[in-house]
Amino acid sequence: MTTQQASIQPAIARAPAAPPGRAMRILRLARSSVGGTTAALVIIWIGLALAAPNFATVSNLLNIFLAASTLAIIAGGLTLALIAGEIDLSLGSVEALAGSLAAVLIVSWHLPWPLALVVGVLAGAAVGGVNAFFATRMGVPSFVASLAMLGVAGGAAYLLTQGTSVFGLGPQFGAIGQGTVLGIPVPVLIAVTVLAVLAVLLHRTTFGLNIYAVGGNAEAARLSGVNVRRTKAAALVLSGGLAGVAGIILASRLDAGSGTVGSADLMAAVAAVVIGGTSLNGGVGSIAGTVVGAVLIASIQNGLVLLNVTAFWQQVAIGSLILVAALLDRLSKIRTRGVTA
Repeated sequence: MTTQQASIQPAIARAPAAPPGRAMRILRLARSSVGGTTAALVIIWIGLALAAPNFATVSNLLNIFLAASTLAIIAGGLTLALIAGEIDLSLGSVEALAGSLAAVLIVSWHLPWPLALVVGVLAGAAVGGVNAFFATRMGVPSFVASLAMLGVAGGAAYLLTQGTSVFGLGPQFGAIGQGTVLGIPVPVLIAVTVLAVLAVLLHRTTFGLNIYAVGGNAEAARLSGVNVRRTKAAALVLSGGLAGVAGIILASRLDAGSGTVGSADLMAAVAAVVIGGTSLNGGVGSIAGTVVGAVLIASIQNGLVLLNVTAFWQQVAIGSLILVAALLDRLSKIRTRGVTA
């Protein structure tokens, strides 16, 4: 371990050591946020399978994972931002902007679809860069900066498409969101790849260690030699870029770019991240927890549709889950402080 890593390590909250053994590992998993979210997912799956016979079919489970794929990608980026002590509220509009820009470049400008894809993703990263500039250089809270960019990016998407949907993106571009490999939807494979890279980045690199340190105690991280501004900025740029990736996938699935794409994804992404155990106060979280949270949200949405429950109840359910998860996070902090004291 390097001197920098050794000095940063105390700033990161770590679980107390436990004796080895399979039973103890299972117990620790159950007590962790990931284990609790996984248990909730299993219970919800069992309940929905009993209530809706079509829920547990292979085709429907693939639909759930397909819906969870784009949600997990943007939630993965949001996880990085939150662990670093920042937040990105522009995600939904960035999805719309990336997809709309790619669609206009393909249909109106006749650019090759790979180039349009790259430009769309870079546009998402650019929005993240703007958020980072105002948050880390100008002292504007990322909540305010990203809320402003929510409007700017959304308006830009509508301007690009002139308030309509731009159709006809071609079969090759469409294969990104509609294709399958060995029966598995391509978006699911993309999501697995992206999230695996994020997990390695977060848990196996110095950059990931810096993100935890900065979110846990920015001043201690700075005194340890971590470039706090650069770390926060990188997390926000990655968050915007990943929202751009999700926007490209959605445009491919719909074979269209539109300013309305992703409009409901922000709340679902926040729910997935918070339910997965990422703290809104920074310094705590994991990609694994976020993935389980995204699947849980997609399962609830899918199950309510199968049960013919109006879509408005989906918003009620997701909003309620956010409140419950935030409350549990708060109670966990109070209990930890009490034990520490």
